[in-house]
Amino acid sequence: MKLSSLLLLLFSLLFFTACEGPSMGGEKVKKEYFTNGQIRSEFIMSDNTEQNGLLKRYGSDGKLTSTVPIRFGLKNGVEKLYDEEGRVLKSTPYVNGKKHGEEKGYYPSGDVWFVMPYQNGILNGRAYIYRKDGKVLRKGIYRDGRLVN
Repeated sequence: MKLSSLLLLLFSLLFFTACEGPSMGGEKVKKEYFTNGQIRSEFIMSDNTEQNGLLKRYGSDGKLTSTVPIRFGLKNGVEKLYDEEGRVLKSTPYVNGKKHGEEKGYYPSGDVWFVMPYQNGILNGRAYIYRKDGKVLRKGIYRDGRLVN
């Protein structure tokens, strides 16, 4: 009885381990490495076109430095840059490879450092830079990439 239970457990473990590969979720992963052997980037593909998925980049120390969704080979979604502690330093929304929406920078505390509005890759709208205490340090208005106020 104990032997059959043990064999069943081993078989189950082997089965589930074999099923964890990319074929289960339809995802493939393309990896690049630094010369020191540490992972440099991985692209977790969501389909067979190899143009859609999530791109993760790492520093030479192996720590995650950025993530960005990719669609049709272009950035689509929010790119996040991280510090050594894993905190978000900057978040930038992209549509079809162009900045579109509010790019935000953050202090290590998590408080907003700056807000820069983009439309189709061009600065457009009210921009703000904040002090660490949350008060506005500078503000300006951009039109077609130029500071007008």
